[in-house]
Amino acid sequence: MKKRGSHVGMVLSFVVFITFLVFLYSVVEPAIKTQKDEQALLNYLKAELIKKISANLTSASIIIDDTVSSNCIQLENLITETEVGSKLIVKNNSGKIFTAKILGDNLFIDREGTGNIFFKIYFSEEFKETEEEAMEGCEILNKESEGYKIGLIRTEKNIFETKIVGLIERYADDYGNLKNELKVPSGNDFGFGFIYNNGTAIETEEKNLSTNIYTEETPIIYINGNAGILSGFIKTKIW
Repeated sequence: MKKRGSHVGMVLSFVVFITFLVFLYSVVEPAIKTQKDEQALLNYLKAELIKKISANLTSASIIIDDTVSSNCIQLENLITETEVGSKLIVKNNSGKIFTAKILGDNLFIDREGTGNIFFKIYFSEEFKETEEEAMEGCEILNKESEGYKIGLIRTEKNIFETKIVGLIERYADDYGNLKNELKVPSGNDFGFGFIYNNGTAIETEEKNLSTNIYTEETPIIYINGNAGILSGFIKTKIW
């Protein structure tokens, strides 16, 4: 009888334990499902925001013949040869920015010394317009006569600081349309921010903010207004 009673007690204990687990799962499961749904939405929103703040960056390497004796050079047909536009920045291999102007298809560079023979040209619609006028007294260099050579030309999508700032401004002025473009579900709202490489942060002023906020910071590489390559974070928020 004692063995039988102990078996009944074990069965009852097991039933109570299973009932407790079922109850616990029924309480916790909605929260787990909500967290998974919100994480999926965060991942989606982050991907869509990155598309919005990205643009093409074209870079082209230029080598000047070491026999060229002038500080000021005119690279004939450079704009056509590299298929870049007027919004460009010229640097050397140390990252120093050089004064440059364009006129038609020609690029003018003040190279500040004949020792500077390697340049990299960065072009993006996110940069400021290069001044359109000729520089006086520049030595004319032609690709065909080997006054200059063009190396690797590459175009890639990059995140731009200007695009981030512009999107934050648009959030303040046109939140409803932006939310529709990003296809954020009607039951949710969102916000985002940007943390510079020096730790400075700028963020949207959130709309219809609730207490349940889901946030994620994602490391990014971005391009600043001087074609500098820097690291930072995109902060994505939904509620």
